[in-house]
Order: sequence, then structure tokens, then C-alpha cells
Amino acid sequence: MAQFHHAELRPPDYVAEHGRWSLSGIFDWREWDGEFVVRVEGTASTYMLSTLTGETLMALRDGAAYVDEIATRVFEDCTAPNPATAALVARFAVACPETQSLLAALATLEALGLATAELT
Repeated sequence: MAQFHHAELRPPDYVAEHGRWSLSGIFDWREWDGEFVVRVEGTASTYMLSTLTGETLMALRDGAAYVDEIATRVFEDCTAPNPATAALVARFAVACPETQSLLAALATLEALGLATAELT
């Protein structure tokens, strides 16, 4: 029987707000009614993610992205500046207050080994 871990972590101070995020590691996932379950290959750990963390994981399937680009994929009412660059993230955070929640979701994915940020 698989052991489930609830993965909701507070974002560490070093969360890469200005980095380009991408998926890392090998994992499988399933979604049922907004709840996401992820099994990490290699550790055989299984995690239940919040809806936001799961949606953030799905947004990264389209490739590496800055926080503002990820927010545009996750939140319908947020539009990233064009062109989206790391320098615009601070201004974007004012226009999209959900950014802090998104940073927490990214920190969770990073702690689980599912995502990583390359600082720019």
C-alpha cells in the first residue's frame, strides 16, 4: 500500500522569484476533481498536492518559464507582460496578487524534487 504525504510547505526565503523554473525528476501524476497525486520514481514517495500546486506542476509541462509566465498559465485573470522577463516579475506581482501563493507552490515542488529554478 502506498504511503501518502500531504505536501504543503511554506516557501523558503531563497525561493527563486527571478529564476526560470522547469520540471525535474521522473514522476507520474493523476488528478481527480482538482486533487493531484504525484508518485516520484526513484523514491517511490507519493504526495497529495493542493489544487494550486498541482496546476503549477501542470503549467510547467509546457516548458521552462519565469514566475510571471507560470502565473499566466495558472491564473486566467493574470496577464504576463510581453516580453516576460525576470526584471518584470516585481511589477507583475502587484498586478497579480496570487503570485505569493504561486511562489509557495513552486517552493513545494522544489522541496519534493519535482521542479527547479535556474537563477538568471
